[in-house]
Amino acid sequence: MLFEDLSGLKVNFSKSLLVGIYVNGSWLSEAATMLNCKVGTIPFMYLGLPIGGDASRLIFWEPLINRINSRLSGWKSRHLSLGGRLVLLKSVLSSLPIYAFSFFKAPSGIVSSIESILNNFFFFEGGSVDHMKIIWVDWKSICRSQEVGGLGVRRIKDFNLALLGKWCWRVLVEKDSLWFRVLAARNGLEDGWLCAGGRGSSAWWRTISTLRLEGWFHSNVSRSLGDGKNTLFWTDVLGG
Repeated sequence: MLFEDLSGLKVNFSKSLLVGIYVNGSWLSEAATMLNCKVGTIPFMYLGLPIGGDASRLIFWEPLINRINSRLSGWKSRHLSLGGRLVLLKSVLSSLPIYAFSFFKAPSGIVSSIESILNNFFFFEGGSVDHMKIIWVDWKSICRSQEVGGLGVRRIKDFNLALLGKWCWRVLVEKDSLWFRVLAARNGLEDGWLCAGGRGSSAWWRTISTLRLEGWFHSNVSRSLGDGKNTLFWTDVLGG
């Protein structure tokens, strides 16, 4: 009732799930019956993302792999030229993982699986290995930019890290936002900076912390001194 009064929206309980964390099962069932909704379990899908799952496990990424394969099965790829498959690969298939890659770091096994699907689609008539061919160009060369002789296909691992890098940037520039304050309350602040993720932090924040402090983001971002109020003499890298 409070949510509806504040937002002007109405909850559709018949389409809602009640998920309990460390809640007695019988109480959860009774509450769901009273609200006229169903009992859900973790992990569950919300806005296209699995909530509560472990992104380091391969099963977490099965919905994404199935979605890519489903899209492939709907195409009559044997009627597509090599150029047509390249256009679909770059504009559609490479774009399907964007949403998930914006929040979670994919394990190396998932990266290899997706690249294998893209490779088969491009070289083997849309993924069918019945039409065996000799591949004269390796996948790394395909993923190089066109300026150096490649076809400009995205490298999955680099693309994933680049999308996660946006959170590193938002940590620097959105310190008044609600999500930043939630992270600060959960992980703590030190000299105005969010503390790096420890054992008590979420897997997501540990990934972002590692990228922010040790990865390419840390090596390629510098700070302008300005008035010096937000600059740490011993740790911040200053631009020229």
